[in-house]
Amino acid sequence: MIVGLAASACWTEAALLPDPIPEREPGWPLPGGVDGWLVEAEKSWTARLAVPPLTEKEAGLEGEWRLALSADVYGSADGKPAKIRFEAIDPASGEVFASSESAVSVAAPTAPWSVIFSSEQPGSAAELMFDGDPGTDWHSRYGEGAPQGPHWVGLVFGKATVLEGLRYLPRQGGFTNGVPKQWRVDIRREGGDWEKLASGESDRVTMADQRAAMEVRFEKPLPVQAFRFVVESDWSGGGFGTGAEIEPLGVKLVRPDPQAVLPGAAGRAWLELDPELSQLLIDKTFGLRVVAVEGRTVLGQPRACRLHSKPSPALFGRSNGGTGPDLLGAGLLGFDALTEHGQTALSIMDVRKGSPASKAKLKAGDVVVSVGGRPLPVNDLNPGWEWFHHSHESVLGRSVEEVLAKGGKTLSVGVLRKGVEVTLELELPRTVAFSSLDPATDPEAARMLADMLEWLEENQDENGSWSGDIKRTTLGALAMLATGEPKHRRLAGKAVDWSLEQFPTPEKHGNLGFWGGAYMGILYAEWHLATGDRKVLPHLDAMRDWAYNGRHPSKWEVPALGHGPDGLPYDQKALVAPACHLLVFEALAKRCGMKSKLWEMLMPYMELAWSDPKQGGHGALGYNQSYKDLDEFFSRSGLFAMACDLRGERSDMRDAMAKIMVERHPWLRNSHAYGEPGGSLGLLALNLVKPADYQKVIREYAWWFALAWEPGYGLHFTQPHMGAPYMGEDDLFNVAYALVLQGPKKSLHLTGKDRSAAAD
Repeated sequence: MIVGLAASACWTEAALLPDPIPEREPGWPLPGGVDGWLVEAEKSWTARLAVPPLTEKEAGLEGEWRLALSADVYGSADGKPAKIRFEAIDPASGEVFASSESAVSVAAPTAPWSVIFSSEQPGSAAELMFDGDPGTDWHSRYGEGAPQGPHWVGLVFGKATVLEGLRYLPRQGGFTNGVPKQWRVDIRREGGDWEKLASGESDRVTMADQRAAMEVRFEKPLPVQAFRFVVESDWSGGGFGTGAEIEPLGVKLVRPDPQAVLPGAAGRAWLELDPELSQLLIDKTFGLRVVAVEGRTVLGQPRACRLHSKPSPALFGRSNGGTGPDLLGAGLLGFDALTEHGQTALSIMDVRKGSPASKAKLKAGDVVVSVGGRPLPVNDLNPGWEWFHHSHESVLGRSVEEVLAKGGKTLSVGVLRKGVEVTLELELPRTVAFSSLDPATDPEAARMLADMLEWLEENQDENGSWSGDIKRTTLGALAMLATGEPKHRRLAGKAVDWSLEQFPTPEKHGNLGFWGGAYMGILYAEWHLATGDRKVLPHLDAMRDWAYNGRHPSKWEVPALGHGPDGLPYDQKALVAPACHLLVFEALAKRCGMKSKLWEMLMPYMELAWSDPKQGGHGALGYNQSYKDLDEFFSRSGLFAMACDLRGERSDMRDAMAKIMVERHPWLRNSHAYGEPGGSLGLLALNLVKPADYQKVIREYAWWFALAWEPGYGLHFTQPHMGAPYMGEDDLFNVAYALVLQGPKKSLHLTGKDRSAAAD
């Protein structure tokens, strides 16, 4: 099988499969549902690897490319010492032109069971047959290059397991493609080969029309190492395989926790090709052979990556809705790296002078492959628990906190240099781990907050703004105001004066102005409530009226707001995010004496966009009535919950939104086009609405603050999910989180100050 490297970045990995493609024989079930590949003594795998041509973006980069092949090493099957060898082979002559050997010294762990399959379609993985949810489906791979049937799916057990039979449930929707017609059940006894145990033809009405389950009972219970259900033909005649669930009878499967941290490999074997040889292989094919020189070794799937001597931001991908490549700024450690989804290596772009990385001799072009003695996992930038646990950002941050919690002073970082992993010790500029992340009880958090406030003081422009932007200026001014210190109040006043001059009328915010105008209104309301300054009050009324008069009938025949007054986007479907910001502004302005109009006008639309739990919904606020998602919900749900709380209305909507935000907090930086400050605004909302839940959630992000904070400076930009790069970097993180960390002391109405509190 020829597997190419996607060429979208300076290093990209592609999984390699044996060639020719065999059925996926039972391998080695690793904890967490990971499938290991067992290489028997003196045996090997061979694959062909196609190296794609350089893209225009890659070809224009100054420096050299090199190829590196790797595989996770989990250990030996029997716990005895073993050895493997990587060989790069000329496919024409069979000559080995590069090789490397790696020793294996630990025993490979085992899991109770692991999924095996012939093929799967992305999004319809075989593991969905064992997730306990009949609404999710496995589907064999289709499209160009799809393998021919028969197709199958099953389990391999970590040890011989007594099986009484199995229950097969066909997929519950769709056409008849993949619904089994001719079928069979195979088993594999310990140390044996596959053997057919049962077969037959299903009843079309029962299986294809009614989609009822089929139960296959063995004549007697059998101890098996593995089993599989085989779709020999399907009722569509298309040669596919599908299914909803398989239940092994007599066996209770304990399913992996989707939030669990999967065990890492014991090590990683590498074969790095020099730049000259790598250049010759561009747009060509060569062979890769993995040989078990001694013993039986359990490996992860081999991977290939392309590395560059001078990785550059020129390789960055689309951030709004993509997974990079992108910037990973390790503030504490002192380097910027290029991070990309699906990688096991982290390329260093820049090292800050005098930083821990610089002192340890880390340099641009280095490739980090392990942290704390553990290989970097496959970098997962999919928003959610994957990013939260398995991104390189998360691994670096968690490793720092782990070292500090144990009283350590240095972080070990493994760097790949000429095919050899070299360990560097980075001396940490901190000595204490975070505890509560509440500056009132956590001295380390208090020190970090002080750095951020100092950053705000030093980086406020002469005109009073931060970066000339109303969003950052609002957050920065509120952070200053929240301290209660006279010098900071003066700086907040300068920000208010800049805004008054910059936006004498709401229309100055432009056609996308409902976002910026809402921020401005939030700042003015908090300023008046803190100081009694009445010069901002007319602007509150003007902003409310400008937004109210910018309403348009939505597709669902209720009024709604777009980005600004010109109209509604998305074929009159509109969107709720700007409206949520405006509702928070209005709720605060009500406390200044302003009359409410937006809430009353927008509530019908908001109710339509809400996924109401009483109607079977999940509780989050949708993008609009037609898109009630659980992916980009965090900011809009938090803002609306905040508006409800400030007004003392719709506690049902408020509590439902807060609940789903807590349950799915790793999506905080995935607010559409608003990665930050969407995450920080959502956390502010949790602090206001459910303070105890906020305290629990913020502590979960000690690793993020640990990596982002440079003591003596403030926060560095780490990485986006959606929107953050064009919203700002260090200037956005410092203003936003200087406000968030002060939330628990309730010094602003936005953070819980009593509504009866008058101006000072």
